[in-house]
Amino acid sequence: MNTIVVPTDLGPETDIALSVAVDLARTYRSTILLLHSVVYPIPMPIYAEATTTTVGRTVEDYQEIEREAKARLEQFAANSQYKNVTIVPTLLTNGQGLIHNVTDAPADLIVMTSEGASGLEEWLVGSNAESIVRFAHCPVLILKKPISHFQPENIVYAIDVDDRLKADRHYPFQMGEHGLRQFLYVLTPTDSRVPEGIRDWVNGYATGKGITEFTCTIRKAKDVPEGIIDYADEVNADLIVLFTHGYKGLRHFLSGSVAEDVLNHTARPVLVMRV
Repeated sequence: MNTIVVPTDLGPETDIALSVAVDLARTYRSTILLLHSVVYPIPMPIYAEATTTTVGRTVEDYQEIEREAKARLEQFAANSQYKNVTIVPTLLTNGQGLIHNVTDAPADLIVMTSEGASGLEEWLVGSNAESIVRFAHCPVLILKKPISHFQPENIVYAIDVDDRLKADRHYPFQMGEHGLRQFLYVLTPTDSRVPEGIRDWVNGYATGKGITEFTCTIRKAKDVPEGIIDYADEVNADLIVLFTHGYKGLRHFLSGSVAEDVLNHTARPVLVMRV
């Protein structure tokens, strides 16, 4: 893992993601890009003759915003707790927005915090984490609260019986001492699959991956995100691993995403991988 991207809005939650990224960077000798995309206010002249004055003032305001943002980025990177790790403060002023810049950045892993979204906000807009997960071309690790030392061992691997999951893939960091071995399938009232078929698929998956010791839990729930979250809470998981198809546009609006629903409503770390 060469490059870890940590997007930030420069808020105090930045250190939640940055500290975990530093843990990983120390292990894998990675470089961290601490990335902030500047948001510029829109100038609003009061009357037509004020346009020239407004433009001049706006340039000065923009420069001050950039200076403050750069100083804040450098302050995060200079934290003594992060010594001996290469952190590159990266200020983006292209006006393309955080999501576009983050998902276009060359990265092996994106680490970020999220407060999630709920209600009307979730339905209409969603969270930044949701959008980044939808468009990212690399794994995304989403954190909700500080973690003193990120070393997940009790990992819930939520699966679907999708043969595309059997493809060889590289996880961005070590998945516990013995790898992934706690599989979860959520069976909803509209799911016609039978438990025997699900277990056969998981057995075949594990065999193909060389996994000899594992558990397969089939949990009944009214919907998949609820089943994943409730099970992870019951076993006190320290990481949930999910896969997403990254649907966009109308297809995403109609079908949604299990991964996005889970990361919006769980308090536990979530690693989202692209199928």
